[in-house]
Amino acid sequence: MRNLFLMFAAVLILIPVAAGAGAPVVGTYNSTEGDMLNGRATESMPADGAEGLVGNMIMAASWNGTTLGTNWTLSCPQIAEPPVLLYDGVVNGTGQRIYRTEYVGGQLWLAGDGAWAGGDPYYTSTLGTFTVIATKQYVGGTLTGIKSTINLMGPIDGYTDCVEMVISNAEWVGYTPVGIFMTGITGDFPAFKGPSDCGLDGSHGTYWTVHDVTLNLLGGCVVSTEQSTWGAVKSLYR
Repeated sequence: MRNLFLMFAAVLILIPVAAGAGAPVVGTYNSTEGDMLNGRATESMPADGAEGLVGNMIMAASWNGTTLGTNWTLSCPQIAEPPVLLYDGVVNGTGQRIYRTEYVGGQLWLAGDGAWAGGDPYYTSTLGTFTVIATKQYVGGTLTGIKSTINLMGPIDGYTDCVEMVISNAEWVGYTPVGIFMTGITGDFPAFKGPSDCGLDGSHGTYWTVHDVTLNLLGGCVVSTEQSTWGAVKSLYR
């Protein structure tokens, strides 16, 4: 009887520990409202200026002003097929072109102590979709700027929940071998990986700042990315 009592007591002691773990809290979190951090990103390429090639790989991470990746990271989605031209407004070398690029693979990591904390030390999502809508600005035949909207989605590993992240403003701020050309930007960027193989270190590519991040945590894994992606395209014309 004494041994049975001790076993029962041990179970009671363990219950609060197990109860501490759980799925992330369902809801919408925005960097503009301070729920999560903005970030920085790189896209690796096989050579300088080799944009839009299959296998080009993105690395991104939150940035708190001194350290990368304390709040979220995005690892290794790569271009699945060449970009599709959606709009061409370049006349005599000046204007905008808008492209859609589909990526495959990649993982999103969320810190367990974020605004979505549900008890786990961290959360991961093996991404199912990853779409970039890029607006390129040309002046006199020269590319002068790129701003992109990024939409990604996947299930939360180990749970039935889903996550959708929308980055409304990813801005091109540098490229190899020049480095960061945008003034006022200092500090680290994610290391280049690949391209094509996340296990390899890269040395060519572009640098980006990431702003206006929205994270939607959903209680089920039925979510359409078409609406938000098309909405991003339409907003570029406003």
